[in-house]
Amino acid sequence: MDLPQDWVSLLGELDRQVSSGLLSPDTAALPELMSSYDVPGVSIAVGHVSGQVWAAGFGVMAVGTSAPITTSTAFAACSISKHVAAFGALRLVQAGVLDLDADIGEYLTSWHLPGREDQQGVTVRQLLAHTAGLSDTWYRGYAADRAPSLLQVLEGGGATTTAPVRPTLLPGSRFRYSGSHYSVLQQLMVDATGAPFEDLLRTLALEPLAMADSSFDQQFPHQRPDRVAHGHHGGGTRIPGGWRTQPELAAAGLWSTPTELLRLDLEIARAVSGGSKLLDRDLATQMCTPQIPGGTYGLGTELDDRAERRRFGHTGLNVGYTCFSYVWPDSGTAVAAMTNSEDGWELLVSIRAAADRRYATTRITAAPPADVAGRYVLRDDYPIDIALTDGQLTFAAATQQPVVLLANPDGRYRHPDLDLEVRFVRTDDQPYVLELRQEGVTQTARPAIQQPEQPGLSGSVVDEPRVTGR
Repeated sequence: MDLPQDWVSLLGELDRQVSSGLLSPDTAALPELMSSYDVPGVSIAVGHVSGQVWAAGFGVMAVGTSAPITTSTAFAACSISKHVAAFGALRLVQAGVLDLDADIGEYLTSWHLPGREDQQGVTVRQLLAHTAGLSDTWYRGYAADRAPSLLQVLEGGGATTTAPVRPTLLPGSRFRYSGSHYSVLQQLMVDATGAPFEDLLRTLALEPLAMADSSFDQQFPHQRPDRVAHGHHGGGTRIPGGWRTQPELAAAGLWSTPTELLRLDLEIARAVSGGSKLLDRDLATQMCTPQIPGGTYGLGTELDDRAERRRFGHTGLNVGYTCFSYVWPDSGTAVAAMTNSEDGWELLVSIRAAADRRYATTRITAAPPADVAGRYVLRDDYPIDIALTDGQLTFAAATQQPVVLLANPDGRYRHPDLDLEVRFVRTDDQPYVLELRQEGVTQTARPAIQQPEQPGLSGSVVDEPRVTGR
């Protein structure tokens, strides 16, 4: 594996606008995309479980300066903080300090969730999985001299700009992403151990993973201002003071670099395989398992388990910054990227799509063309006909004329003119179903099922289609 050569090539040909995940003819090099989206700086790192790492910085630490982004430049890690905090919490579970399925009231002493006497129990697991049903909150940060305490955030007091943390949904009933879950987790971990959160996470995660350029301490960027990327609003406007302070440390308060974020995800990948000295296999597996059936979030971990895109990690957006850190377990490779701009997400999606194509190694087996020919139904009024003509599959949707599908080596097909990806999927002994992916949305068309004719009746009955999307 030649990481430097791989990524010099990949960053020279990124999708300008990602939709299906397939490389389109509309590509651009990284510097061009940075200019298009007014992103001053980007830092990228790629690592393998073998220990090989490649990292590079691009652009400047702040608009109007010439100070370059380097591989040791720190950025706000935004909601990747939750991923690291969850790792620390699971290490406390492993040590017997916390129980995943215990009521949070067993640990909280400094603050209590209001209305608990009328509520079902809220557990540590539900906080980690965003299923506790707490207030819907996104944290925007504060000027350093106006930041409230965490208790004020929980209570809605002082200078806080967010509502008090309250139960608003039935605990465990569904997933709803909210920073308030991790603010409660932060206070719970502090109360359970008696240690300041930034010290606790340094001991549980940062020091064991050699993350020396990372910290939850909000004084960290002030202590090394020449090595911190300044945040920017859309259009390249600098954040007054350079960055904002986040008292909600577990939810959004980590400072880090891509090179160091890789270490966490690669350690989790090792743990899932039973090869970590820090986290046992069972807890790591739970971390990477959807906590709601069919969901895409584990314990502090974003999950994508599609065969051609299997990865886990976390994304993040704070005022002034965007980032992601993911591992592709099938290839043992992780990629992290951070920008100092709120407009950085489109750029990051292009980088992540390139990594998907390179590292999601599980491939789809091509269906024998003769086995998939026939009529499929997306809706009662939308038939799709697949035919085998001169050895090629043709596709005709509703009233459209047939077109020849273009075969990919991985078993998928493309429409020659549209942003449409087609694949045929079969599980066990069931017939093939037709999956259509357009702009990241997947729809399923099922075979038309012919029913035996009855006296006075003719025609067919069609299964109701399953539609999925992200």
